[in-house]
Amino acid sequence: MNNEPDNSDDQLVRRAAQRYGTVGAMLAGGMVVFDRLLGRKPKQEAAVVIEASSEPEDIEQDGITVAINDNITVHSPAPNKRSSGRVVTKRRKTQQIEGLTD
Repeated sequence: MNNEPDNSDDQLVRRAAQRYGTVGAMLAGGMVVFDRLLGRKPKQEAAVVIEASSEPEDIEQDGITVAINDNITVHSPAPNKRSSGRVVTKRRKTQQIEGLTD
C-alpha cells in the first residue's frame, strides 16, 4: 500500500482546514484514511454518446431556426448577417386626466 498522500486528498484536507478549521481538517483526514483502509477505487465516469439524426448545422453561417409548434417558428440569423444597428423603441401610453383641457 502506498503511504504517500494522494495530491487530491492533500488538497481536500487543506481546503477543509481553510473552510472549517482544525476540526474540519481532522474530519477530512479521517475520511481519507477510512477510504484508503477500505481500499475503494474511485468510480470512473461512463462515456456519454449521443447520436444525431443528421449532420449538425453550421449556425455561424446559416443561423438557426427552431419550430416551437405548428404555428410558431423562431429564427435567429447568423452573426455576420445581422444588422449592425439595433434600434429599440419604447412607446409610452399617455394618460388623460379628467378635468384638464388642452
